[in-house]
Amino acid sequence: MEGTVRHDPRTRRGWIWPIVAGFAVSVTGIIVGLQKVGPLCGSPLIPPSRQAEIFDALRSGSRMAGECYRKIDEAAAPVWMLIAAGIIMVLTAVIIRVVAINRYTAASAVPSVASQIEDLERRYRDGLISTEEFDRKRARLLNQL
Repeated sequence: MEGTVRHDPRTRRGWIWPIVAGFAVSVTGIIVGLQKVGPLCGSPLIPPSRQAEIFDALRSGSRMAGECYRKIDEAAAPVWMLIAAGIIMVLTAVIIRVVAINRYTAASAVPSVASQIEDLERRYRDGLISTEEFDRKRARLLNQL
């Protein structure tokens, strides 16, 4: 691993862009979902079409409300797909960010070989391990270099 530089993912800012894009897609879905599907109709996110229902009540056989609700149903699927896609983008970016931080933290939590050798020497000086065990563990650590 000599010559490779590890960047701390907590200081990198590239993870922000997928979150921003996800929010933008969700907001676009909401804006599109609030648009009326007809002059007397509601929208996919606010479906009641009172004006069309009143128009039907005043003109028998008009079927304006039925047509409005059919258009609302057709427009609802793309709206909810946009909103869901945005939420999935945000959640995916957050999960990737958390995994990257956890991997970096786990990798940096492993003590270096030098510190492990120092700890081994301290335990040998304190009489906690035998000479044979000290030599064997030190050789194993030096082989890792």
